Amino acid sequence: MPRILFLCTGNYYRSRFAETYFNHMAARQGVPWRADSKGLARDLAATGHRGSISQHALAELRARGIPSRDAERSPARVEAADFLRYSRVIALSRCEHEPMVRELFPERLQTVEYMEIGDVYLEAPRRAIARLTRELDAMVEGLRRASYPPP
Repeated sequence: MPRILFLCTGNYYRSRFAETYFNHMAARQGVPWRADSKGLARDLAATGHRGSISQHALAELRARGIPSRDAERSPARVEAADFLRYSRVIALSRCEHEPMVRELFPERLQTVEYMEIGDVYLEAPRRAIARLTRELDAMVEGLRRASYPPP
């Protein structure tokens, strides 16, 4: 089964929401892809996040009726080998994450795709997640069409 890896800074808010939402929508649409998420920060504890997942992400998932089965999972850090395990790697902010990829994984710079979803200090969570869900819905629909082309 092909896999997508969503990246953000601390694997706490945007990437965790993207992983859970994508997996829910892909399963609902019969799309044979699954997502995971990880963070680019080398010291995830230094990001200042409290708990395993952002309350903003959990609230938005609940509002959409999507269970977060791995809400207790601790944030995970991306490693070089991860780039070889996934069919697609998508960072959730080019302006924030491209410099981190360039510094930490320069050999993978050309393989990472980017969205532009602002972190909580840049963009209100409800607005950011609404934009993210539109991007993810379009992605799932594109993968569905690619998996099951019309007759």
